[in-house]
Amino acid sequence: MDPKRLGVLLRIVVLQCFVMGSTLSIQSTEWIHTPTTRLTEGDVECFSEYMEMWIHSRRIEGLGLWLSGALKIQVNLASLDHLNLQLSACGFSLHKYPDNNFIFRVGYLGCFVQKRNSHHVLKLNLVKRINRFGGRPYSFTMKCPVASVLPSREQIKCDPESIQVTRQVPYDNWNNKLHWWLSLSDHLVVALEDASLIQMNIDMSGPDITVQGRRREVLSPVEVLGNEGEFLALKLVSGQYAYSMEATCPKVTAFTPAETELHIFKRRMGLTKRGSRDNEALTVSDVSVNQTDNFTVHETREFVTLIITTAEILQTKTCAERKQFLQPFYRVDVVLTFKETNHKMHWTMENTLPCTGRPGDPHITSVPHTTAPSAPNFKHEESTTEQPAYDQKERAPFEEMPAEFSSTNSTHTQFEARSFHFYTEESQSVNSSSGLDGDHIASINATEISLFHSLNATLRTSAESEFIETPATADPRETSHNGST
Repeated sequence: MDPKRLGVLLRIVVLQCFVMGSTLSIQSTEWIHTPTTRLTEGDVECFSEYMEMWIHSRRIEGLGLWLSGALKIQVNLASLDHLNLQLSACGFSLHKYPDNNFIFRVGYLGCFVQKRNSHHVLKLNLVKRINRFGGRPYSFTMKCPVASVLPSREQIKCDPESIQVTRQVPYDNWNNKLHWWLSLSDHLVVALEDASLIQMNIDMSGPDITVQGRRREVLSPVEVLGNEGEFLALKLVSGQYAYSMEATCPKVTAFTPAETELHIFKRRMGLTKRGSRDNEALTVSDVSVNQTDNFTVHETREFVTLIITTAEILQTKTCAERKQFLQPFYRVDVVLTFKETNHKMHWTMENTLPCTGRPGDPHITSVPHTTAPSAPNFKHEESTTEQPAYDQKERAPFEEMPAEFSSTNSTHTQFEARSFHFYTEESQSVNSSSGLDGDHIASINATEISLFHSLNATLRTSAESEFIETPATADPRETSHNGST
């Protein structure tokens, strides 16, 4: 081969290797990335609702003695699951690392935690046993700044093709801005500017961060209490911090069901420990829905499921691409309170169904999917930073909200003025508030249901004759709930 041609080929190969190396560099540095912070004994990490301290295995006996004396409980370090059930009453938990060292977690509302000079402070007076007759005292102080703002809101927009999630941009306890990465399903990690590598779009131009992607590319099927949904397993990560962008969309169906089921993923809404292997169980203590007082609540370890009569929330608008059609949609604003946290979770779902029907048709529709959904329109709307309607009666929505906040006069944080069914994962009925009266349990009006079914039957007949050229794309049985549609 001619030496000149050989030299050109070599240059091309070297250039390609350089380009590929630059493109794939995130794989070697951040794709399967874990926090690199090395902790030493007594180091404290601060998160939005709790602080953690690393304790060497040689010192853990002293912590066990302190817990036993302070909480008046029997401490068995060999059975951490049972111990953590006891500690949870005081906002404590203890977790063991593979290297046999421990992490002691303390909630800011935990026992013996004090506020001093805008800091949460807990002093541990421990004893290191020297012999069977005595020990050497030593102490640790856990101290973290009081966070001025806790991001407690999530707004989800679902349509037949895409999902969009908007949350506040989080800051650490010292109000520092963090450099964020995206983590999909806890193993694919990319920089925000490389979001397209995991089929996502990002907008972080204002106080909010908005992520969007096509459902078929970023969502995974999930089953909750026998019902299907689609789950976005997305987090923001930065160093030891993780920030949930996780969300669930209702499954796209060909017909509008009589009841709408919404699955809300339970988690702490602020900064949490990245890569934490413990699955903290949160327990719902209060639920309110702005659009209706009649709903049923089911709770599992991971989800809160709301069941609402579709007729009470469904609206229609003109279809964007086919003006002669209507597009059903609904918006639901929910406020959740958990026993284990001192903040409320403000959750909004806007779900847009496939276009169908004509402007003269009734609002409740139950017809086949007749039009192809439009492509995602990624646009950061100003409405994402506005307070939802249910916030107009609450003050300082982003400030810390203590557990006793539900005793205020807000109609959306009271149980006494409304009632609903509440079921745990074992389907046991629970009286969610002392103000509930069994005679006031929410029920669906039989006349309304009958009218709903009548409308569905009429619209199905008219739709099949009008849109016979476009067959349904989904099995109608997918939308049935316990045999009723």
